[in-house]
Parts: sequence; structure tokens; C-alpha cells
Amino acid sequence: MSADEQSPEAARQTGGITWREGNVPFSPQFGDIYYNPKNGLAETQYVFVSGNNLPEAWQNRENFTIGETGFGTGLNFLAAWDCWQKDPARSKRLHFVSVEKFPLTRDAIARAHQNWLELAEISDQLVTQWPTGTMLPGVHRFDLGDGSVTLTLLIGDAIDCYRDYHGMVDCWFLDGFAPSRNPDMWRPELFTALAAASSRDGATLSTFSAARIVRDGLEQAGFEVAKRKGYAYKRDMITARLAPKGTDKSADRGKGMDENPWFVLPKVTDNKRVAIIGGGMAGAACARALQNRRCAVTLFEKSERLANAASGNPIGMLEPYFTADNAITGRFYEAGFRYSQRLVRSLSEAGKIEADFCGVLDLISSQRDEERQAGMMQRLPDSRNLVHVLDREAASSAFGLPLPHGGLFYPGAGWVNPPSLVTCLASGIECHTNTPIAAISEYGTNKVLHSVGGQEFGPFDAVIIAGATETKGLDQTAWLSDYLRPVRGQISYFDDSALRECYGDAKIRCVLSHKGYLTPARAGIHVFGATFDRNDDQTDLRETDHAHNRRQLGRVLPELADRLEAIKLEGRAALRTTTPDHLPMIGPAPDYDAYLSAYHDIDKGKKAARYIDAPYHKDVYICTGFGARGLIAAPLAAEIIASEICNMPLPLEKSLMDAIHPARFIVRGLKRRQITA
Repeated sequence: MSADEQSPEAARQTGGITWREGNVPFSPQFGDIYYNPKNGLAETQYVFVSGNNLPEAWQNRENFTIGETGFGTGLNFLAAWDCWQKDPARSKRLHFVSVEKFPLTRDAIARAHQNWLELAEISDQLVTQWPTGTMLPGVHRFDLGDGSVTLTLLIGDAIDCYRDYHGMVDCWFLDGFAPSRNPDMWRPELFTALAAASSRDGATLSTFSAARIVRDGLEQAGFEVAKRKGYAYKRDMITARLAPKGTDKSADRGKGMDENPWFVLPKVTDNKRVAIIGGGMAGAACARALQNRRCAVTLFEKSERLANAASGNPIGMLEPYFTADNAITGRFYEAGFRYSQRLVRSLSEAGKIEADFCGVLDLISSQRDEERQAGMMQRLPDSRNLVHVLDREAASSAFGLPLPHGGLFYPGAGWVNPPSLVTCLASGIECHTNTPIAAISEYGTNKVLHSVGGQEFGPFDAVIIAGATETKGLDQTAWLSDYLRPVRGQISYFDDSALRECYGDAKIRCVLSHKGYLTPARAGIHVFGATFDRNDDQTDLRETDHAHNRRQLGRVLPELADRLEAIKLEGRAALRTTTPDHLPMIGPAPDYDAYLSAYHDIDKGKKAARYIDAPYHKDVYICTGFGARGLIAAPLAAEIIASEICNMPLPLEKSLMDAIHPARFIVRGLKRRQITA
């Protein structure tokens, strides 16, 4: 073993790689280096950037999307970003979608980038956001370059990932270890998936390979293939072009997102002026996401101030939601936590919001909890940066007070002050408080909002309904009354002095999650709770709910709960909105009657191709139903809505997009004959 290589154990700890010639990563699994150690950047610029006619192809465009197979060290991404930012005629936004089955660690990424000092500035931006822990399978979204550059990283097998992703890709960097070393990727199914994920306006492609299997696979998928002189000593490389959909030269690329016509997203028009109804977490997050896309946003809130409902609680847990079986619900909230964690951390480090990544301890308080946690740990990778098991003694030490059980500790989790987050997200946005909206009407091709007091606002190009139960009061979303359910939640507060009377100088060091939760002190106040009362839409403060919260706390900290019996507790009650399947509704607003007419017989098993694309209320979107998980879902939901409105690559795979689509309840009802036209 040379001095530059690592032992197998060290390689496992740095992303399954060893090092050659100082900072060149080598994959023992594939028996190859990640890039040319002498001129890797120049090769990337020739093969992928120049091979796709960049920068010319993106010039004077609103959006431009590059797709890639094999993210590796991120060299191709940095090369494209560097070229883009140096081009004065560049597109307004650059999107880079890539896939990686074996993501490198943050330290490995940073070390590999040391070879290109000219890319140091943008490399630092990427490395700063790169997770310190294990990257779980699924979609990871990174906002870079002051919001003008997005990296959407799909973790998993390239074929599986692109089969389940609608990328609207304009050009492809077909990279990865060579076909001779990684034959599992270079299969016909991959080329078909790439064609299906391409833009309707066509796409280009380039690759270092000139292998026959690549040429044949691309041609069978509908690409027109040509040879080009390879870089340096390589004789040939391949470039290819995919014709726009609907032309004589376009092949059948599969339906992609159009596979289920009832979930096809609407064609986007010019949406630059957007109204948002609802000034809570969801509405503020949507405002920020659209503002980052240079849209003119106006926010409407029925109450006196923003964050007046559940978003007004002084502390909210920022805790991951993992499941043992990797079900759809868990996958969505995992993705949501990842996005929120990056957002909150960046805003907190900039001093713009109140938050603390002190960790969350998920306590075992029943046999069911123990079984659930054991199942989760079997599925999750062994990574102390992500989650690890603590016995009772270790859990007590991490929490700061003696506990009756151990549990799972999430070191990257913590708490947030939701009002500070909402205020920050809505900064610079035109806001109208004390303005309940009663109706949305048509104004030519635009929309006008009508307040309860008779005021008119607009016109707007698009409207997002991001309220709670009041969503049911608008004509376009009245049908949601059967699916949006109010849930009352009351939290309780106590002063830090009560803790000192029980435990002396001991401090609560992290958030405790059990049947309820307990937070560290914020401004000398601890928060615990909360109740969860379905179909209760009142927000009065109740002593019975304080008693409930004390009982829950008493199961893990009986001495503290007894002390709180003698104290008059303060608190806060607010309403959350849930759905029957515990997933939010995110996406375009279905035209309920038109859905019933178009899909009245989908229970008959007819082919999807026989049906029309989904009918919607034009340029109206829904973003609601987060329950108690708004902190880990609303920022991602906002990114989804903004991407839909602005015709940009989506931050979730197709299966999850279908699962959160507002029309899913209509479709299920028709299929199960619970709804009839």
C-alpha cells in the first residue's frame, strides 16, 4: 500500500474510497479513479460543457437544467456552474440534477476539490451545505449562488432514480465509471429513463465513452448519436441530441410524470405576480421561495400579525421523522427535514432567526416504541452524525436530567422559534394583515382576490392558498371540507426556576421527545406538551389541557411534574390542520366537478392513456394540511409549489409528488366508488 492510499477501514469511513497522488479519489469497488489527476477540469470542460454547446445553449433563457449520471466529487457540477457564472448572457437560473449511489463524505468532497483552486469559492458554498452525516436515499435539494443555482441530488441507483423523476432536463452529462467497470448502470433502461426525464423541447447529451453499448442504447431511446474527437489521448467520444416531443423525429419516451393523467401538472404561463393567502409557516415559506425566483409576491393574513396560529408557538421541534418500513409518509418527511435543517441552520448561523441544534432525544416509553426504534435502526445506516442508540445512563447524560429509559439521539436536530422563522421568510414581502380573503375571481387570464371587507386586490398571475381550515371557505377548494380536519393543540410553559428547585444547577441540554415533548430553556422558559384534540376548533386556554401535559411529563420526569402541580402554568392553544393520510396537500388546485366528469369510470381499469390530462382551476395552488409537522414540511412544500409555478425541476421524486397531490383523495374516492359523478 502506497503512502497516499488508505486501509479498507479508513476507506469505508471516507465514503468507500482511497486516495491516489495526494488528492485524487480512487474507488476500490470500481477499480478506477474519479477524474484525470493531471487535467480533470479541462477534460470535464471539453467533454461535458463544450460537448453540450455550453455556454451558448443556456444563453438568454429563463431556466436551464443540466442532468447528470454519477455526481462523484461534483467536478462536473462545479465546472458547469463556473462557466455559467462567467457568462454575461447566461440563463436567469441554473439547475443541476444529478444521481449518486455512493455519495462521498463532506471531508472527501472538500479534499478532492483542493486540486482546483480556481473553483474554491463555489466549492466552499457546496461543501458548507454538504451534510456531515450519511446521505439517505431520496432527493436532496441545495440552494446555492444566492438562490440562482440549485443542485438536486438523487441518492440511489441511476436507473431507479431517473425512472421516478421528472427533470425537464435540457442537456445531459452522461458520466460515471466506464461501462467496462460499472455495467450495471450502462443499460438500455438508463437511456430510456434519461429520454423520459428530458425537456419537451428536446435535449442534448455528451459522454466520454464511445462504447457500442452506449451508442446503441442511446439510439434505441430516441437520441440521434454522433461521434466527436475524444479528449487528449482518447480517440472518440459521443454527443447526442433528442428531438422535441411531438415531432416526427421524437421517439416514444414514456410518459414520465404524465403516467397518471390525473396527476399531470398544468402547463405554466407567465407567473410573475403571485398572491399567497395565509401568513403562517407555509405562506411565508412560499413567499421566500418565490421571491428567490424573482417573483413579485403579496401575502394576505386574516389575523393582526403573521404566525398567529400554530406557527406562533415560542418553540417548535425540528426533529426527523423516520419510519421502520421506509413508507411514503416517512420518505416525504425525511426529505422535508433535510431541506428544513439546511434552511434553518443557514438562517440561524447568519443570526436571522432563533434556533438551537442541541439535538433531540426520542425516548423509549413503551414496548411499541422499542420495536419501532429497533426497526428504524435496522433500516438506517450506522452513522453517529445521523442517529445513534443511547442506553438509560447515556440518555440521561445527553439530556442533563435522570431519565427512566434510553432512546435514539438525533444530533442534527433541535428547536426553532417559529415566529422568528416566519418573520425572516416573509422579510421584504408586501403583507396585508387583518385581511381575510373571501373569494378568488377571474380577471381575464389573471386572478383577483376579494376580502371579507369588500376590498379587491390584484390582478395576479397565480394564487397560492396556504391557510388552514379557512381553505374550505373558498369556492375553488370548498370540496376539501371532507379532507381537512382541525386539531387543537395546547402547550404549557414553566419558568427555569421550577427546574432549579427540583434539580439544582442541572440544565436541560436537548429536546426530549416522548409521548409529549420538553424543551431546553428559551429566555428562561421551558415549553412542554402538547395536546392533540381532533375536530376541536377552539383556542381557549384550558386547565384540563395543562393537567394532561403534566401527566404526560410525569411519566418521564415525575419529580418535575409534581413540582408543576403547585404552579399556575401559562400556555398557548392553536389549531393545526391534518388530512386522513397524514400527508399535506401540495400542488395545483383540482377542479372538483371537472375531475368527476373526466375520471368517473377510472374504477373500470381502463388504460390511463384514454383519459385527458388533469383539469385544474387555472393558476391556483394549494399548500396546507401539515398537522404538527409544519417545520419539517412547509419549507420543502414551498420549494415544490415555487418550482411548479416557475417551471423548474422538482425537489421530489414522482412517487412522492403523486402522494402529496391534492387530487389524490378524489382519485382514490373514484377508484373505490366512494365518490360518484
